[in-house]
Amino acid sequence: MLGGSVTTGPLTERFGFRPVALAGAVTCFLSLLLASFANALWQLVLTQGVLFGIGAACIFSPSVSLVAQWHTKNRPLATGLAVAGSGAGGMIFTEATQRMMSSIGHKWTLRALSLIILVVAGTAGMFYKRRVAVPRGGTDFRSMIKDPRLVIVGLSGFFVNVSYFIPWYYLPTAALKIGQTRQAANNLVLFMNAGSTVGRVAAAFLAIAIGSINSIAAAYIICAILVLVVMLAVKSMVGYIVLSVIYGGLSASFISIVPLILTTFFGAQGVTTAMGIMNMYCSIGVLIGNPSQGAIYQQFDRPHDSFTAIAIWGFVGLALAGISYISLKVLVIHGTDKRIWSKM
Repeated sequence: MLGGSVTTGPLTERFGFRPVALAGAVTCFLSLLLASFANALWQLVLTQGVLFGIGAACIFSPSVSLVAQWHTKNRPLATGLAVAGSGAGGMIFTEATQRMMSSIGHKWTLRALSLIILVVAGTAGMFYKRRVAVPRGGTDFRSMIKDPRLVIVGLSGFFVNVSYFIPWYYLPTAALKIGQTRQAANNLVLFMNAGSTVGRVAAAFLAIAIGSINSIAAAYIICAILVLVVMLAVKSMVGYIVLSVIYGGLSASFISIVPLILTTFFGAQGVTTAMGIMNMYCSIGVLIGNPSQGAIYQQFDRPHDSFTAIAIWGFVGLALAGISYISLKVLVIHGTDKRIWSKM
């Protein structure tokens, strides 16, 4: 989904928001439908993995970028409300999927989900419409990918995704270790989605109050500290629930605020391509981060029944994301002078 956004940005510029989003809805539908007939792991990798990722990229990139074209004064709030949908969807789909899996099995669950995505995403895509015309000749992809501001935002996205999923994966594991039921442990993901839904809207108000770069830098430094402290010191379900809600809310700043920052830098006509390039960095972070987290946990934490190494990994990644935005603030203050950029 993230890596494919680097191509869906230019595709959206050329063909428009509606055709790309509708193509994504159909692709996601077909991928889950085909996955329901899979009998081997490689078939699931190709269908639910690769094919669904391509379809999701066609939906994700236009959806996040479109709002910036239709709002100026209230752009932060509009973007926050738009991306809050994925947080709410996470809560609904997680619960619905668990219930369907236990009642109708995984094959019919995949078929039901494919129809839901086709109806919801397809209906929404029908209303997508471009407002700002694409510049003659299109966006200069080569100059954009070299822009130091986008490089910094991309690196921050890389650091975020290297460590972002640690609470999502390992808080439920921590809950199981203190004697909680599997259902209670899985509910922590619902709490994070709930916090994320509210946080994506709240991040918009925070961006208006203290500035986009300031708010996202502060959010990730706080997230880094929370992960380190809670994963190491807290051994209660109440603490895990509090972390889930707060972490879900603060970490959502990345999804809400980055489109605002990139729109400010590259304009409403270039934000789709800029988002695609930034998501390319994020995709590398995911591919490196998730397997690395698993290897670190298995090697250093699981034998000692702890979360020390994985907590440090999360702290470093999230802190570097926050520091990246502080450096972006410095670059913005001093301009894009090459001499300044070379010293950073």
